Amino acid sequence: MKTNLYLPTMLAVIIHAVVFGQSGNQITQIRKTLINQESKIVNVTYTTKSVTAELNALLKEAKELDNTALAFRNAAKTKRGDEKKELSIEALFFEKQFVLKQIEISELLAKETYQKLYQNRNYINVLLKVIKNDDVTTALAMSLNTEAEKCIRMAKEMREEAYAQANVVSKLGNLSNAEDEEVVALTKQQQVFDVIERVSPKVTIR
Repeated sequence: MKTNLYLPTMLAVIIHAVVFGQSGNQITQIRKTLINQESKIVNVTYTTKSVTAELNALLKEAKELDNTALAFRNAAKTKRGDEKKELSIEALFFEKQFVLKQIEISELLAKETYQKLYQNRNYINVLLKVIKNDDVTTALAMSLNTEAEKCIRMAKEMREEAYAQANVVSKLGNLSNAEDEEVVALTKQQQVFDVIERVSPKVTIR
């Protein structure tokens, strides 16, 4: 997915318009641009491409959106009537955009997470063959690996449930739960490596 590198500048224009009472046309146009971006939030496709630069950009955009929503909220506190209502509506809009950006970040993080999970899975299968004559270690390693695989399945199901949610806040909540399961899966896989390394110190773990 593409990163909106121009977003911080756009947000600065919005804040300036709110504070100094400039024309609402700027806000309207930028709102339309951001609304169009919502359709680009799609299910994650796992790749091996490094996502560090894109992640940093998304985190910066998320911070800008959060700050903009807060700016509208604070501005609304100083107004009354229709002006207060309009500012509150703008705050809600940018709060939603912030949540959407968080979803984007979750999807991007999942690319690296699943790349690691699948790499670990393949390596574990290789190592299990190396220690196949050690029944006790094999049993423990396989048990931990089974737990890891269970967490991976649960995380995938949670991500599928997330995309079935119409409400973006609920969607983000499900994705956050999926991230927790993915962390547990990675931890279980590391425990498999630790077990094998203790009994087979000559085996190189990753």
